[in-house]
This record gives sequence, structure tokens and C-alpha cells, in this order.
Amino acid sequence: MQGSLYSNLGLKLNKANRAYRDNREEFLTLREFIEHKWVISTNEELKKTFGHELKIVLKKENIFDLITSFFELEQDLHQVVSTVDFETDLSFDEFYKNFSPILMRSLLENSSHPENASNLLKSIKESLRIALEEEMFQLEESKF
Repeated sequence: MQGSLYSNLGLKLNKANRAYRDNREEFLTLREFIEHKWVISTNEELKKTFGHELKIVLKKENIFDLITSFFELEQDLHQVVSTVDFETDLSFDEFYKNFSPILMRSLLENSSHPENASNLLKSIKESLRIALEEEMFQLEESKF
């Protein structure tokens, strides 16, 4: 008898959490799903959340904030993907494949002025943005 009481309690809590999530106007983050132990139930929900977070990362102006946010998103995505009950192809594998040549070209183009560190940082930041925007484009092309 007690087992059914606990089972019903769990169902009520899941329904309450789902209602809270569904009534929010802003997007949830992967971190919120992790912290609240909420479940992402569809690939569509995962892609929407991931896409929204990529846009937030792209808005970072400071290169170090941009890089830190990227690594946090990468870690959160990996953690969420390892818990979902459906097949997903979301990862940063393509990002790294795209980023490496963009970064190398950028560094090569700025190698004639090695004393200008600020241009080099701007170049790295732009390379990161280009690779993230490519990731966004690929995500939007694969939607639904």
C-alpha cells in the first residue's frame, strides 16, 4: 500500500514540475534541467533549449566570458545528453572540426603583426563566433 502512495506522490510532483516549466515565458536552460532533475522528453525540446543557449553564448562580448560560457554549455549538453531516453546527434564534434581551420586561418592572417595582441584576441573571438554561428545554422537546418 505504501508503494502506491509514493508512486502517486512522484506522479503529482512530476506534473507540478511540468506545469511550472510549461507556464514560464522564458526558455529554460540545460543547467536548470540538470539542477531540478527535470527530464527533457523530446529531441525537439532539447534542440530548442540548446539553440536558445547558443544564442546567449554568442551575445557575450568579452572573449573570456564567451569561452567560459561555451565550456559550461558543452559540459551541460554532455550531461543532459547522457540522461535522455531518445536518440540525439547533438554534440560539439562538428563545432571543433569547423573551429580549428577557422582559428588557424585567423592566426595566420594576424601573424604579420605579432605585437598587436588585441587584434589577435579579436581574431580568436571572431573565429569562435563564426564556428558557433555555423553550429546554430546546422541546428536550425536539422530542426524537426
